Amino acid sequence: MTKQQIIQTDTASTVILQIPLESLTISDLNPRKAVSDAHIESLADSIERFGLIHNLAGLMDADGKVGIVAGGCRLRAIQKIAERSKDYPFTTVPVKLAADATEAEDWASAENAAREDMTPADEIRAFGRMKSRGATVPEIALAFAATEARVYQRLALAGLPEPVLDALAAGEISLGIAKAFTLSNDEALTLSLLDQVKGQAVSESAIKNALHPDAIKASDRRAKFVGIEAYEAEGGTITRDLFSDEVFLATPALLDRLFGEKLDAARADLTVTHGWTWAEARSKAWLNYYDLDQMKLARLYPIEGELAEEEAEDYDQLADLANGGVLDEDGEARLAELQAMLDGDYSEDQKAHAGCIILVNNSGKVEVTAGLVRPEDKKAAIEAGVLQAPQSTKPDTPKSPYSQKLVADMQAIRLASVQAALLAKPEFVLDLLGFGLSDASGSFESVFGIRLDLPRNIPSVEDGFTPEPRLAHGIDASEYWP
Repeated sequence: MTKQQIIQTDTASTVILQIPLESLTISDLNPRKAVSDAHIESLADSIERFGLIHNLAGLMDADGKVGIVAGGCRLRAIQKIAERSKDYPFTTVPVKLAADATEAEDWASAENAAREDMTPADEIRAFGRMKSRGATVPEIALAFAATEARVYQRLALAGLPEPVLDALAAGEISLGIAKAFTLSNDEALTLSLLDQVKGQAVSESAIKNALHPDAIKASDRRAKFVGIEAYEAEGGTITRDLFSDEVFLATPALLDRLFGEKLDAARADLTVTHGWTWAEARSKAWLNYYDLDQMKLARLYPIEGELAEEEAEDYDQLADLANGGVLDEDGEARLAELQAMLDGDYSEDQKAHAGCIILVNNSGKVEVTAGLVRPEDKKAAIEAGVLQAPQSTKPDTPKSPYSQKLVADMQAIRLASVQAALLAKPEFVLDLLGFGLSDASGSFESVFGIRLDLPRNIPSVEDGFTPEPRLAHGIDASEYWP
């Protein structure tokens, strides 16, 4: 350590002196060694705009040099200003001098130990006060060494009713809950809801839903289909969440009307422009094919197209590039064009006897299921040759060469054989029963086809057949099987 200059006790720790900038250095006692360049640049902009609000503190050595023990970042920022400006205002800097190294070290430790970031509530109010005095967002950002995005977010919170900020400062609500309250334009509702959630574990989404129970997110398929601009052009109101970039549509009835009108216009376009006989619009986001079966609709398919030899070669080359992930934008457009040619299209005759069902999917895109023939149009479609007539005749079934009596006897012999085998392995029966009772068997109506009657296991012609005695149990089978 260099030899330190002793400051007289009557002035030590009480006088702030103006020290030439070139006489100031960062003391080894200063505990903050690593500081980001971005922070120093931001702090330099702030000091250059608003001046040095707080003085530095340091210890002077015998040569009149002062090592800064508190305010190292401010000194670095002032030096940065001096580097980039010939007319920098800090020829001297106010520094409070310590009496000795012990006091200087105490100051260095005390400042860094006591340094505490402003609480969110304090920062919100500080930003708000500065804004009320006419400061711009860039000016506030410079003054507090903050990003402009952070200033905008804090100013949004500064507009909250004072009781909300008081609850935030007291720890009765979280910062996230306070952010959720910024979506409210109804102070009475805000304060009423605030009283209900103080000290409670409530999610931000619950607050948002309580403030706007009928609001619809811009990610909703209806909003995507209609478009925010079209919705606002019709007088629809929106609420923007500055903290999550979410947009809420506050007039659901208007959105539903615009959605219905646009979907109906798309439906009409299928008949007027594209020539389909009929078109039906569905409000849901999916098509239930069970409903199609119940409607007994027949289905027509596009007539596949053909590519010329040169077009087929182009298609193969472009498809290979696409599979390799190296197809450019023009190539993708050309491949899509050729694919559309291959997929083909419906003929005018098909459209004259069929229609479509149109809906909007969850992505806000229109989906059309085309080529549907209604029951009342099937006869005309068959006569026009666009729909194949159903096969009404059943194919002839060849007659079995075995008599019914012989088939019954063979079934009885098979049953007796299975029963006799199971008698030798009774544990296998339990395994089969357990399997039959499980979901894996797929049997939900019965297990083993168990019945109260006695199945036939003796053939009508017993020559060569020896029944298993244990299966009789003293029962005369002739009483059951003639």
